[in-house]
Amino acid sequence: MSQYPYGPGGEGPSDWQERRNGADPYGQEGRWTAVSGSGARNGTRPSTLPPGYPGAGQTAPGQDQAPAQGPAGRGNTQGPVQAGAGNAQRPVQPGRQRETGNAQENREPVSARSTLRTPPPPAGPRAVPATGLTRRDQSAPVWLYVLLALIVIAAVVWGLSQVFQGGGQQYAFARADTLSSVYRGEALVVRNETVYTQDGVSRIDFRVQEGDTVERTDTVCVVYSSGFSDRELNSLNNYRRQIKAYHKSLLSAGTSRDAQMERLENNILSLALDTQKMIQHRDSDLIAQENEISSALRNRQQYMRQKYPDDQKLASLYDDENRQMQSVSAWTRQYAAPSNGIVSFYTDGYENVLNLNNYTSYTPPQVRQMLRGEKPVDTSVGRNTVPIYRLVRQDSWVMLMLAENQDWQPVEGNSYKMLIEGFENTTVNVTVESVSRSGGELLVRFVITGDMNLNSVLYMRSCSILVGDSVDSLTVPAKALYSRQGRIGVVMSTEGGEYWTQVEVLSVDGDEAHIVPSNPAVLYEGVPVLVFK
Repeated sequence: MSQYPYGPGGEGPSDWQERRNGADPYGQEGRWTAVSGSGARNGTRPSTLPPGYPGAGQTAPGQDQAPAQGPAGRGNTQGPVQAGAGNAQRPVQPGRQRETGNAQENREPVSARSTLRTPPPPAGPRAVPATGLTRRDQSAPVWLYVLLALIVIAAVVWGLSQVFQGGGQQYAFARADTLSSVYRGEALVVRNETVYTQDGVSRIDFRVQEGDTVERTDTVCVVYSSGFSDRELNSLNNYRRQIKAYHKSLLSAGTSRDAQMERLENNILSLALDTQKMIQHRDSDLIAQENEISSALRNRQQYMRQKYPDDQKLASLYDDENRQMQSVSAWTRQYAAPSNGIVSFYTDGYENVLNLNNYTSYTPPQVRQMLRGEKPVDTSVGRNTVPIYRLVRQDSWVMLMLAENQDWQPVEGNSYKMLIEGFENTTVNVTVESVSRSGGELLVRFVITGDMNLNSVLYMRSCSILVGDSVDSLTVPAKALYSRQGRIGVVMSTEGGEYWTQVEVLSVDGDEAHIVPSNPAVLYEGVPVLVFK
């Protein structure tokens, strides 16, 4: 056991006593003071013990003076202290026993120290360094707690904003799809259509509207050839006005009520009012309304012929009208639909040079030229030839595709699904008809099986397409794709955390991406993936 258990100064806890000055437990100076009877802290100790202490009046071996007196009022006895050369006298720790030679001292029981106060901080090397601050000054400032609270609140608000931003849509689930092996390319559209032309056209009167569906024998339009003068129509309209005025005079001269004529007149008046409303509301079906009015006028004229068969003036007016109609008909030609289909009055000049009769004769370089806008020369049209209309049928369309992947080996007769980019709802089934390679180009001729959505590609000649076979794949939001070190993948959200995995992007259609995972064991249908903003 060390000879100096309490430090080199020789002071033990029994040598200290707390002195309180006011409310400060450290005194007015913030210090601890020691009281040890008389002579404490001045390097001297009393030579004798007070009366009543054990060993009073005795001298320790090897020392001229009596051992130091314990603190007054502590209730502890001071035992003998070893003396030796260079060793200072040291008090015995209260409540302990220590042997000196063959002597043994007994200390007072622990209950005798019940009145001891909290000892002061230790002195010497173990002493706490002085800060110059009281306990109140050493406590943390209030502003520091406020700052920490603000930081915590800001972190919580930021975290919640990340969770609930964008309606809480932070992840999506991978869905199974059948479009996996996809081949991209540019294509020419070959429609099942026929364009009708005429040389020397001065004007066209349309009986149907753009995009109308017609049946066989329906009148499409009336074409007036070159040289036709509007004077011919003006003369015809003049004869008809005379007939109308004479009809009114005959009807006003009649003494009896004609119910049949009233019905015919009311029908014409009702159609005229309906036409006026349609014009005000910009209704697009005015041609059909015009046909109904013409039919109603013919019915009234036929009734007047039957009612007044012996009227010479009326018969003469009818003869003049017929002769003028024949004169006008000599300059006109009426076009009727030869089959069912959709009528369009817009053409692009490819109808005669790229159709179902000649598309197989084009090579890959020639198809590339047409995709660049170089139109083949059409020798079937003359200088004054004017396209009148085209009739488009919904079946037997063809796509001439120049594939981007030169390593693709399409097989004749194989079936695929084709998607026209920009028209997500236009997905059709196609079959490989033939394949040609030339000039570093791969040309695949597809035949579309089933009806085509004509509203999407009625006016389209070239487009970008995707062709895929029925191999399983996954569909994820396009915003779920995440690039990492030049590779594309998705971030999976699992119970164990978030993990990035590489995928092969087959295509991106709008907001969706068709992918094939590099590791199907970890990314499959139903796995949640993160969606980035």
